[in-house]
Amino acid sequence: MNKKVHAEPTNPARRSFLQYASLSLAGLAAGGLPAICLATPRDEFHYRNYQDVASFDPVSSVSAAEGLLYGAIYQNLLRFRPDGTWATENDAAEYVRQASPTRYDFRLKPGQVFSGGFGEMTADDVRFSFERILDPAMHALNLPDLGPLDHVEVHDRYSGTFVLRAPYAAFIPVGLAGPNGAILSRKAVTSVGGRFTTDPPAFSGPYRLKSWRAQRKTVFERNPEWTGKTAPFAEIHVYAMSDDKAAEMAYEAGQLDCAQISVETVGPFRRDTPPESSIRVLPSGRNYWLGMNRDNPALNDVRVRRAIQYAIDVEAILEAAWFGLAPVSTGPIPEGMTGHRDQTLVPASGDPERARALLQEAGVALPLHLRLDVTNRARELTTAQVVQWSLKKVGIEVEIRAQENSAFLTIGMEQYGDQWRDVQLFLQDFVGLADPYYSMTWFTSDQVGIWNWERFSNAEYDRLNQLAMETGDDAERSRMYRRMQDLMEESGCYRFITNGVMPEIIRNSIHAVFRPDGYALLRDCRPADRVV
Repeated sequence: MNKKVHAEPTNPARRSFLQYASLSLAGLAAGGLPAICLATPRDEFHYRNYQDVASFDPVSSVSAAEGLLYGAIYQNLLRFRPDGTWATENDAAEYVRQASPTRYDFRLKPGQVFSGGFGEMTADDVRFSFERILDPAMHALNLPDLGPLDHVEVHDRYSGTFVLRAPYAAFIPVGLAGPNGAILSRKAVTSVGGRFTTDPPAFSGPYRLKSWRAQRKTVFERNPEWTGKTAPFAEIHVYAMSDDKAAEMAYEAGQLDCAQISVETVGPFRRDTPPESSIRVLPSGRNYWLGMNRDNPALNDVRVRRAIQYAIDVEAILEAAWFGLAPVSTGPIPEGMTGHRDQTLVPASGDPERARALLQEAGVALPLHLRLDVTNRARELTTAQVVQWSLKKVGIEVEIRAQENSAFLTIGMEQYGDQWRDVQLFLQDFVGLADPYYSMTWFTSDQVGIWNWERFSNAEYDRLNQLAMETGDDAERSRMYRRMQDLMEESGCYRFITNGVMPEIIRNSIHAVFRPDGYALLRDCRPADRVV
């Protein structure tokens, strides 16, 4: 069944772009296409993850693809409810109570055990898990998740207190319920030298790791030492598939029960839906943007960066790469979340005349040659070509350099050498969480050379980030976050694109459960006929 036929686009900008360049998907890597079979066993759940897991250790986690899996094999004190909201509920905790603006008391449920004979979960394991991330020697990439957490006090076997240096409004949704809140066994981690990657020494969730094949598949099985309700499936098979087309083929072949699909196939799938299946277009909490390294000599003039902002037609990008399904982004904070802006400072359709005037004012000799780094995923390549087309109209020639995601993730990080100096333009995206702090804290000055590849540094932004983290006044936080997004845009370092959508195709035999940002809660997915 051919799912690639589309009507001629009505948007003139998109039609003009498609006349300029076309993108063939046939040569893209399959991203781990599994062997074809007729159907998945009823007591198994087969799910597509958008990329492979690099580490099952929260201290070295680099993507939402990993956090998605942590919820199945580890417990947090709190977890997100399986009701499509960002509300939390107790997981390993009997309770978590805020005793003061900087102190959170907790008590564990007794009798919860780690697998592999590592014993009962205790408050000391909680302290170990969090202070391990705080330890400078561990170089935890996601340390900002914990905000101003200073240390964890242990009172007895099951209870303790988190002590913060300052108030932190996102501590519960980001620090406790997020991926870095996974509770590990001190004994287990110590037994393997204090670090691990894809071979966790112990599990505390309803599932445990059965096998992992790099760039292919992760298999979880029921954890026999789990003390909660029996896990719904005997096994969960998670396929690492970076290419949407491969996922769609695997779904139609019966290999997958639930898969994120490409936006261009939503229409054809809706018109000709596979048997016993349904389509859901879920919101996404991702932030897609074009970044500019302001420390690169070609981009150190703000007028040049602003010219690039005005030259790029975001509406054309969304037509070409998201087929009109995704809304225009006004910044990292999506609609419905505290701090969301109503509009951008630069119009979504751009302004080529304004771009040309800025380049002339900056004294740029045209054509200006720049490099655009992207991953080799189809949507990013399409986006890159629209950017290339937009910039060509104002005299900027763009060379597109596509690479595997694992290589791309290092280009702006100083710990991997001096290659960041050569970075000019890049297409970047990351997933947010339940609080605007998580969407904004990666652009502070202390993140320069880590996740802040634009090398954007602004004292007002840093101050507001700290204040917004500490205040409990939602209206005031919203004002601060809107101002911070203005500062990002005024710097010329960012051209916001979209917060995206997450189209999913799901078998009717499966009750799939998702977070508000479109990611599955694997622990809560179950056969559709099972009563909870």
